[in-house]
Amino acid sequence: MNIENSKKLEIISNLSFVPTDKLGEINDFIQYIMYKNKVKKKKPLSVWGIWENKGFEEIDVEKELAILCREVRDNLDRKEF
Repeated sequence: MNIENSKKLEIISNLSFVPTDKLGEINDFIQYIMYKNKVKKKKPLSVWGIWENKGFEEIDVEKELAILCREVRDNLDRKEF
């Protein structure tokens, strides 16, 4: 693990020991550092529609679940406890 990741994990770990009423101050300080260094928050990526037209629309979920349940049941029946 590189030093950068190690420092981040140490900071995250230390946050669990900070009194709850002080977390706002820590967040304000982090926001200030980001502002001072002109760091822009990344927008979350949207995965909406990622599986569209990939063939999953044709899957009969009820049928697939029934098959899986039957396989699990059959495997359990064969096991000796």
